[in-house]
Amino acid sequence: MDQAIVLDLVQKGTPLNISSDAERELRNRNIRVSRGGYAAMPLAYVLTKTKLFLALAVPMEGKEPKIGDTIDLNEKTQILAWARIKKNELTSSGVAELENALEKIIDADEKRFVDFFNQAPPITTRMHSLEMMPGVGKKHMWEIIEKRRKPFRSLADIKERIPLILEPKRSLKERIIKELEEDEKYYFFVLPPRRVPDTGRF
Repeated sequence: MDQAIVLDLVQKGTPLNISSDAERELRNRNIRVSRGGYAAMPLAYVLTKTKLFLALAVPMEGKEPKIGDTIDLNEKTQILAWARIKKNELTSSGVAELENALEKIIDADEKRFVDFFNQAPPITTRMHSLEMMPGVGKKHMWEIIEKRRKPFRSLADIKERIPLILEPKRSLKERIIKELEEDEKYYFFVLPPRRVPDTGRF
């Protein structure tokens, strides 16, 4: 299942900003979502819960979801088709809803994100994946590596044992949002775009 949280729903006639790649992918499924730069039908902007990528979904007529709903992208009775998009293709309302959706995802699967701090490896001999997290420099990186000898139990545990670090949930959200722009060399949480090798994520 590809469970996803709805960030925004736009109606037919709404100005549309999507890439030619996304439009082509949907046209290959005989769905034309844009006419003259406007939505040709209701469309849902979503964030997948596990692979953490953004998508534009075409709901079945009469099955339009609400903002905040969880939908299954592979449920053919609900969704006609979908295509992956980048953060800059989101509506302003979708961008505003992104942090709320990430908050829900992190809270619902906290262990996955705590595991990153417990298990994150070096990238090269000079760079560690922890250093790529907002608010974590060399000093905090070494502090995390030292303290995780006794594994962290929760995000609150990380903050309690490393008080001066940026609030871990804030750091996670900022990193994920950066990866959603699809202009990164390394992807720790978001499914990488096709041009970037998938070296494994948390």
